[in-house]
Amino acid sequence: MALAAIPVLAQQPTGAPVPPVPVVARPDTVRPAIPVSAVGDSVVRDTVKAPLAVAERPASPEIRGRRTVWDRTALFASGALTLPELLAQVPGATVFNAGFIAAPTATSWYGDPGRVRVFLDGVELDGLDPRAGAVQDLSTVQIAALEEVAVERAAGELRVFLRSWRVRLTTASTRTDITTGSENTNLYRGFFGKRTNSGGVLQVAAQQYSTTSVRTAGDGDALAAFGRVGFARGRLTVDAVGSRFGRTRSATFRNVISGTLDPKAIGAFEGNSAAGYVRAAWGDADSSGLWFQAIAASLRHEETGDSTPGADTARSMTQYVATAGVTRWGARLSATARMRVQEGESRLSPTLRAAWERKWVALSGMVEEGGPDSTRRIDAIAALTPFPWLHLSAAHSIHTPDDSAAGGPIRTTSRAEAAVRVYGRWISVGAVQRSASRALGMPVFDSLFVAADIAASTGLEGGLSGQIWGPFSFDWRGIRWAEPALYRPQVESHAEVRVASDFLKQIKRGTFGLTAGLTHDYRGAVEMPAAPGSVRRAEGAGWVGGYLEMRIGTARIFWYNRNAVGKVYETVPGYLMPRLVQLYGLRWEFWN
Repeated sequence: MALAAIPVLAQQPTGAPVPPVPVVARPDTVRPAIPVSAVGDSVVRDTVKAPLAVAERPASPEIRGRRTVWDRTALFASGALTLPELLAQVPGATVFNAGFIAAPTATSWYGDPGRVRVFLDGVELDGLDPRAGAVQDLSTVQIAALEEVAVERAAGELRVFLRSWRVRLTTASTRTDITTGSENTNLYRGFFGKRTNSGGVLQVAAQQYSTTSVRTAGDGDALAAFGRVGFARGRLTVDAVGSRFGRTRSATFRNVISGTLDPKAIGAFEGNSAAGYVRAAWGDADSSGLWFQAIAASLRHEETGDSTPGADTARSMTQYVATAGVTRWGARLSATARMRVQEGESRLSPTLRAAWERKWVALSGMVEEGGPDSTRRIDAIAALTPFPWLHLSAAHSIHTPDDSAAGGPIRTTSRAEAAVRVYGRWISVGAVQRSASRALGMPVFDSLFVAADIAASTGLEGGLSGQIWGPFSFDWRGIRWAEPALYRPQVESHAEVRVASDFLKQIKRGTFGLTAGLTHDYRGAVEMPAAPGSVRRAEGAGWVGGYLEMRIGTARIFWYNRNAVGKVYETVPGYLMPRLVQLYGLRWEFWN
């Protein structure tokens, strides 16, 4: 644990202890195992139907061994209750919190707030909440009803691709999750999915949680629901999906331990966010050959309680998405036309993508015109493996705002990394170079946290990982910026010691598994604007955590600890983070 005590060269701290999982760069589409049920003396095997189509998950060349994809099992094993908590373990991402899981969040990419985009089954989840401004609060994106989360670490922004949960079996699949713990937290999830003999599909899921934070408030409850109906026959998929997240949150306290207490620093909220689409698809974006998809989607954000002064209580957007692609001989080509219609105005955003993958090289490029903020994007990523013990990667982005007065100057970002294996352990180093740009600010926390011009800067990244002995392994990664800047901690790190075993020598049927770990996170001080010519500061801090998970058959019993020693710290000036948080419960999946 010596590494855990070194608050230097660092990556972002995680909001939840997240056990690392072996990485598969582009795993096959999830195909659940076929259950077997006994009927009398006979054995009847379930029927597997054609899978529903999935949206494109772009190739993302990376240093091998780095996490870029979470399948459904890894997603739940991560311990993350919200999408920001999951993204916190992505190198380059930093999450800011105003409290526990019900409080607002903001996510930045290489120190730039809001440079994170999220796509659900090909539909971009644009931010519609006027309280959050241009920096979307991603905690409203529910992750329980997902099958996969994949990230594309372009130099200039982080793109997150979500695939909703699918079923393939005619036998009903059900799942129940129960979580309880500190901050009076209670969370319940339920899932039901079934395919018909004709290829039809019916899926429903729901999640409810409540939490009470006595010291800081900003607590509340939320109810999320997901549903899908449709059918898949051969290469044809037609389906309709709906998702809704309703929540109630009390006002959030500020300056609990210093300054003058502000009991309504972030106002109370009551409202909901919803997304739905109808899709027709031919072929599959993960398979070889041609594929096509057409989607009509609707997004809506509504505040039903006291609204923000001067802001509309409801906002909506319609998206029409048409995508065509082809995969052959390791090459991937695709073209997307995305039409946004909002408040009577329409904007077309065309996108072209190309990628090529071989054993020793992977290349990817994207050109997008428009986007959610009318910015032209040109991104290129490359990874090279000349030897099994040497991995190299590079990325470059050029983002040109349509209106430089509002969007700031042209942003260029470059990243170069190298990883070397020494005695079975990997050592990685890298550098990030950002041009002068305009940070979008974080108005969800304070109206004074406005957009600010940031000077050019350079960051150094590092990592160390490998096996210690037997089932024990370790991981450390971090980043340090040469220059201080608003909205960006100068130093961040994450260190972890982990043990994982299925005890196959003792339990040959593979019905038991154990995973446990200790984590240490450090985040340097961060400054944000206050009155003209002054700043507010959240001091740097380090905190420890741990986790334990036992798998017994298809049931998993888990315990997660965050901030085990009760460290008093803030990630946003004035907003106290929770202490001594412990969450524990059960996840159980079964077939009827």
